[in-house]
Amino acid sequence: MINLIKKTIKKPVKRILQWTEKTTTSTRVKFTPEVLNKNVHIPTFVIAIFIYISLILTVSFELKLSLSNIFGITIFLAVVMVLAIIYLKNITFDFIFDDEAVMLTGIVAIFMIFLSGALKTYDVPVWFIPTAAASVLITLLISPSVASVVGLVVSIFLAILFYFSISAFSVSFFGSIVGIFSAIKVKNRQDLVKVGYYIIFTNVIVIVSIGLLEGWKANIFLSSILWGAGNGVFSVMIVSAFLPYLERFFYKTTSIRLLELGDFNQPLLKRLMLEAPGSYHHSLMVASLAETAAAVVDANPLLCRVGAYYHDIGKIATPEYFIENQSAVISKHEDLQSRMSSFIVISHVKEGVRLANEYGIDKVVVDIIQQHHGTSLVYYFYMKALQNGTADAEKSVYRYSGPRPRTKESAIIMLADSVEAASRTLEEPSFSHLQEMVYKIINNKFTDGQFDETELKLADLHKIAEKFVSVLMGIYHSRIKYPEEVEKK
Repeated sequence: MINLIKKTIKKPVKRILQWTEKTTTSTRVKFTPEVLNKNVHIPTFVIAIFIYISLILTVSFELKLSLSNIFGITIFLAVVMVLAIIYLKNITFDFIFDDEAVMLTGIVAIFMIFLSGALKTYDVPVWFIPTAAASVLITLLISPSVASVVGLVVSIFLAILFYFSISAFSVSFFGSIVGIFSAIKVKNRQDLVKVGYYIIFTNVIVIVSIGLLEGWKANIFLSSILWGAGNGVFSVMIVSAFLPYLERFFYKTTSIRLLELGDFNQPLLKRLMLEAPGSYHHSLMVASLAETAAAVVDANPLLCRVGAYYHDIGKIATPEYFIENQSAVISKHEDLQSRMSSFIVISHVKEGVRLANEYGIDKVVVDIIQQHHGTSLVYYFYMKALQNGTADAEKSVYRYSGPRPRTKESAIIMLADSVEAASRTLEEPSFSHLQEMVYKIINNKFTDGQFDETELKLADLHKIAEKFVSVLMGIYHSRIKYPEEVEKK
């Protein structure tokens, strides 16, 4: 029987797996446990259709609509969906083509509408329904622009569920908007409590205004205000409960998660600190340079800082082969051929990616580790091989395997890494020497095509160079020599 079931479902499942892998060839798919760990990609239009049908079914089920009512809600929802897509396409173009983000948005919206219907079934007052939680989650995980659309759509559906109540829409929509604005500033989980306070305050104001307009009695005022305050608390509880799982499942890294990764008690950072102390201090310097430069080119300073902490994590594997960790007078590379030395140096990127995945570091940081050298040349050992007459036809052997930086953050960390390392070779780190060194490094990376896949422009590179020089001048500043006391004879 089991064999019959396996034989029946095998073919369609294989087709689905091939389709979600976006492959056009009929590659063989093996049924192993690893297949569950593959990244699944579903076209956004399929996800949009799924969300559309799910919302119709949810509302129809909750309101027990007739056939004509279902037809009406289908047309109404189609108009809402089309307007939402047009708005998002103009405001956040990338979102439309991000299947994971679209799926996440749809799941959060459907869950919130379903939860609203379930609470209504148990006669929970509309003031308590935590629709603002959907907007706060989407703000933290995707963007405020997408969250505003979710807040509007969820509020519309809440109003429909409560028989087209404008009061229900008002409390939900204003709470969602305030939740979005306050969630933009969230940097740690403690800040979520403040978001709850803002939602409570807004709900109370809106409920009081509605009560005055409708002429409520005192006891209704009090109970409604208490339910509205409970809404803010419930919203924050939902966000706190679901955020870590959504971050993990959809590979979304929030500011909260970045701050957690930047904690020096993280096991991988502690290993770097203890096993490769020179690389650890180098990473701190790179983080300072990268974070400062990111702010002037609209990159993410926090991501730059945390990415810099981890960028050389692969040096843990062979710390003694990197000069910043060498305490002996004789280098480990003295007895090696240039080709082998180059291979060891290049391998720290691959080791870094392996370690980061092993310790569950987020993909956005793993990408920085993988891209922070791009396809650059290991110049020292290549030149050494040239001097020995062994590298004429093997330049590719001395290049990192890439990929080249694909984000501003990766490119900034690539530059900060090179600049920090080179600054330690200067005998006289004066302003003019530092400026000359920084511009030379940036120019070499630019002409080598390392920034071809990023959005960085020449003006951005100039701003980054100025910031690098400014930070380096602060590090290598001179001190006033204190006069020695002359003994009186």
